[in-house]
Amino acid sequence: MTYSGRVPRLFLTAVALALALPAAALELALPAGAERLLTRSQDVAGFRIATGVFDNGAVPSREVDGAMTEDIWRLPGDGDGGNPARLAALLRNQLLMQGYEIGFSCADTACGGFDFRFALPIAQGPEMYVDLGAFHYLSARRTGPAGSEDVALTLSRGGQAGYVHVARISTSGTSGTTPAPLVPVSSAPVVTSDRVIDQLTTQGHAVLDDLTFNTGASALSGNRYESLVTLAAWLAQDQSRRVALVGHTDASGAQDANTALSLARAEAVRRALITDHGTRAEQVTAAGVGFLSPRTTNSTPAGREANRRVEVVLLSN
Repeated sequence: MTYSGRVPRLFLTAVALALALPAAALELALPAGAERLLTRSQDVAGFRIATGVFDNGAVPSREVDGAMTEDIWRLPGDGDGGNPARLAALLRNQLLMQGYEIGFSCADTACGGFDFRFALPIAQGPEMYVDLGAFHYLSARRTGPAGSEDVALTLSRGGQAGYVHVARISTSGTSGTTPAPLVPVSSAPVVTSDRVIDQLTTQGHAVLDDLTFNTGASALSGNRYESLVTLAAWLAQDQSRRVALVGHTDASGAQDANTALSLARAEAVRRALITDHGTRAEQVTAAGVGFLSPRTTNSTPAGREANRRVEVVLLSN
């Protein structure tokens, strides 16, 4: 077994995966202070990747052959490191943005708990710890002219620490070729906040203030919003949670046009949660009320700007 030293907490650890594919190497950003406990490579035949939850005594899966590299990371318990749901949302978004297709994902008891965890080739102790009541499983695939790569992630926690098991299987068609081990590099820190969830659970609604739209347009104008990362992670923790996204406008223009624009913006945010962050479609709805529910005056530019917003409203928990 190979152990590496602790990465300085002042930096975000970006994990670079060198592939035997013509596409650019995958990079997965882990929270600062991530410590690699194990890395190993071997050829595998029939490595099982889950395609569904435990049911009727078995976990549905598909088998892949190729050159596999495994890595296990331990993460600090503060921030995203000790929160498997939020970490899963962060990594899922990174995979999608780099051309991977998500195959399957589930969380702890919804996966099948003990039966799911021990039906799959997920690493065990002492390096890997899986809390059967707090883990996430996620698989993805990217294909290219020279072959494909499958990625299976298991995210959990032990005590205050978080744990990540990364299995990468390359089917490049080149005998004896294995993906390179994970290599930590430095990057800027990522800032996250639980303010949205605090307001949502205590007040019943919260404004997603970091969302940006082009003037008069319904499409989001950016790629990453911390409020959506946080909201998606919170929804993933409990599939019974339901929210509504409600679009609002200022009082400029006709009511019908403003109502339509506010609904289009709320629907754009809903699509981003489902497509980019893996939120279940049935957990989130969209509505638009135009200028009928201002939070301040429309008589000043600052007031009109404050009234143009998308809020998340708690429907059930």
